[in-house]
Amino acid sequence: MAVEVRKRRHTRFATEGALVQRHNPDGTIPTPRRFVGFANDADLSAFAGNGPVPVTIKVDDKPAVTKMVTISGAADPARVTVQEAAAALNAAGFDDVDFGADAWTGRLRGTHAAGAATPATLTAELLNEGDDPHAVPAGTYALSFGGLSFEAVLDSPATVVEMGTLSMAFAAVVPGAAATLPAIGAVVDMSTITPHLSADFSGRFATVAQGLDPGLEARVIQIVGPLAAAMDFGQSARHGGNGLEIFSFFDDETISIGLPKDVKDREEIDLEGANGTITRMIIGAMLQGLSPVLTLKQKDLFLLEMIQGGKLNRDTMEYDPPLSRDSDHPTFWGEIFSPLYPGGSSKRSNMAAYERILLRSMIGLEGDVPVEAKAWATYAFNLTATEYAADVDGESVRLPAWREQILTVEQFDALRVKHLKIAA
Repeated sequence: MAVEVRKRRHTRFATEGALVQRHNPDGTIPTPRRFVGFANDADLSAFAGNGPVPVTIKVDDKPAVTKMVTISGAADPARVTVQEAAAALNAAGFDDVDFGADAWTGRLRGTHAAGAATPATLTAELLNEGDDPHAVPAGTYALSFGGLSFEAVLDSPATVVEMGTLSMAFAAVVPGAAATLPAIGAVVDMSTITPHLSADFSGRFATVAQGLDPGLEARVIQIVGPLAAAMDFGQSARHGGNGLEIFSFFDDETISIGLPKDVKDREEIDLEGANGTITRMIIGAMLQGLSPVLTLKQKDLFLLEMIQGGKLNRDTMEYDPPLSRDSDHPTFWGEIFSPLYPGGSSKRSNMAAYERILLRSMIGLEGDVPVEAKAWATYAFNLTATEYAADVDGESVRLPAWREQILTVEQFDALRVKHLKIAA
């Protein structure tokens, strides 16, 4: 079984690659359910007099979609409000994406429709408490709960003996509709089942499932273009960039990824008495995060701008690093994938699983790049990963700096991480 494969011990060899993406400007990790831009108002006057402007959105590995956005309808292009920007983006007609004001921060918020709607389901275990067997005819049975109508189809008649049970699986008539569903073990109101069953039947809910399949939801989203950047998606208004974009490095583009840990050393605090006796308190070493070092084979100015800020002219490919007074760094998240192999002799194609390391909150700078004779240059980025602390939908979230996970080969392939780039 796949789960058993992931539980076995494996050995990591080399790396498969990595991907990184900027945070939202409020410090949260962007998701298809919530990716945000500017608050209050934004100066979009540079885009007001030139007609429609292209904005590109890409969901997971699906093809990128470019629409033309017109913002000339704003009352003051130099102070475009969140509502005006949302209206302009919605008018462009991106499928399954809606823009509006974030309820908690007031920022411009994009929301991609959740995964495919599936009916909420209730499984009722019905018990015959009478003294005689009861015949239950085949047919469609209806049940009402939480304002929703549920239906169960009994394909063939059933005879339920004394103290015997009959399992009926009800599905909501309206797929994906939100409902207050019963708790597992809650008593079934038999009077709401039609056609009515014998009064000798009682029932309890055995399984309950809400009407959205989270496994079908999108995982990552990107929105890029000069207008998206000016709207502060991906912190582009503050730190430069082309919006909320993913940069990935697979297919042997990486050389190495170092993962040294940041550790606060153990402390020993002593209290010495008059006769020299020691009372000691030991405070153990504390893990503060990671200091990843991402080393690549090729120069990438787009990644350089994304990680350390500054300004890249995409027409002339001229890059200016941030000034010394720019002490505020862009923040981003990332994932590292490495193949795992079984014991003994292996070939590169014999990977048994993959290691996924999620880094929730990072800052970084490019390391020194020497120019030497008869030597290949390598490009190292020195990163710092710390605990992820953010307010999401009004709730304070505090999570460790990273998470490690073992994926089966099939799970890794399903992520399609090699197909997330908007431009190859």
